[in-house]
Amino acid sequence: MFSLSGCGGGDSGGSPSGKKPAAEQPGTQKPAGADSKGNGLEMKGANGAVLTIHSVQRYKGGVVTVRGEMRNDGKQALNTDHWTGGNDLSLKNGYSSSGASLADLKGKKRYYPLRDTQGHCLCTQFHPVFQPGDRAPVFVQFPAPPEGTTEVDFAMPTFDTVPVKITVAQ
Repeated sequence: MFSLSGCGGGDSGGSPSGKKPAAEQPGTQKPAGADSKGNGLEMKGANGAVLTIHSVQRYKGGVVTVRGEMRNDGKQALNTDHWTGGNDLSLKNGYSSSGASLADLKGKKRYYPLRDTQGHCLCTQFHPVFQPGDRAPVFVQFPAPPEGTTEVDFAMPTFDTVPVKITVAQ
């Protein structure tokens, strides 16, 4: 299971049925995740951005990978540089999901995307403009929290933060 978080501007609208996912309902603390049919957790972002998280998995070697899909359900183009987080390392990566983070609230530690030897994020690279109807796969790799940590918060700029559960890759 997994969770998303981000800074500012989130559209708090619910699903097309008008019902909010459990992670968005007031007072709900249960970690979010994919259902038994493999459907993901749908997160609403600013201006029609939707991020669906399909998995948050721990791999041998100390890596956690978040996988999902980004789409633009809005009526206007989205500037994807908002998803970088705006720090120097994120800006070096251009239009990407480099602004994502995992927060271990119990361990009081935040994890940022892994980087290669040139400082490039191990994450999805986007086109500068995300047009209405556009879709793109999303992945972000993080250093893994300690083995006993199974629940973290996932954050992505312009999206609300939500709790997620880390599963072990098979």
